[in-house]
Amino acid sequence: MGESTSGGPREGGRPAGSAAERIASFRPVHDLDRIRAEAAVIFIVRRRFAAAVQVRGLLKATLDLLRTWTQVGSTVESMGFGEILRNERFPRVHMANLAWVDAAPPGGPAEVLAALDRAYLGTEVRHRHALFRDAMRAYELQDAFLALGFRPTAELALARLGAPSCIVNPEVTVREVDAAAPEVDFRSVTEAVHRDLGYEPEDSRQVYELDRERAARIGERAYVAYLGSDAAGSYTLWVRGGYALIGNVGTVPARRMRGIGRTMIHDACTRAIDLHAEWTLLTTALLGTPRTMYETLGFHPIGEIRGFLRV
Repeated sequence: MGESTSGGPREGGRPAGSAAERIASFRPVHDLDRIRAEAAVIFIVRRRFAAAVQVRGLLKATLDLLRTWTQVGSTVESMGFGEILRNERFPRVHMANLAWVDAAPPGGPAEVLAALDRAYLGTEVRHRHALFRDAMRAYELQDAFLALGFRPTAELALARLGAPSCIVNPEVTVREVDAAAPEVDFRSVTEAVHRDLGYEPEDSRQVYELDRERAARIGERAYVAYLGSDAAGSYTLWVRGGYALIGNVGTVPARRMRGIGRTMIHDACTRAIDLHAEWTLLTTALLGTPRTMYETLGFHPIGEIRGFLRV
């Protein structure tokens, strides 16, 4: 969130989470066989966890939070298949200019693409992005989207109840922006993470400014992690309706591998409890190190968020 959508630590130098706007991380499709293989990884909720909680309810809450967050500041146009969001002030931000697909249209992906083309005609929006409420429906349509030049995207939604029991770095102090940490420190961490990911300066500016505008409107809180006196990491936390969504978790490249990300997640879960959230939610890359780390912290996978992007 806040791209980021929500998202996990970038300790490994890779973006995590949708609320981290990963503009520069997408590349043109070349190896279709590899991409199809990646897209074919179908997520299965652990039965033991699924039996204990309303997994579908948790995934729905995550999707609702993410969708509401993307709508902030954007013009929303209802379509037969869902809706299209447009924000001409921030044309480079994928999570501000996109289609939410609730039901497969009769014309298939071509109909979605045509609707996006019409919506962005005469604007500076060059990418085409679609997110699906039903991950399985996206999976079923992936070949048709690939044929139109899109590449699949996949995030894993996770949830945990209560605060994790883990070893934190005692040298790390986490402070809330404005209350105890200056905005300039939060921005410096964000810019360092963006540079490491290859964002162009204008991409970084648009993502950051939109994220902060959204935060002000929905009451999302921002935090900075300090290693000594140095701003070393940051994350955001949005509490709504008994749920807390963690987003924009990032660590300055030079300060990685020191437990800062783990310490921030522990801090976020503790603050979520203090703010009366029962469940803490986040999203991260479907495969990779961040997912493994979150599971060691007691987060359980609850489902996928799939979509398609063309740049």
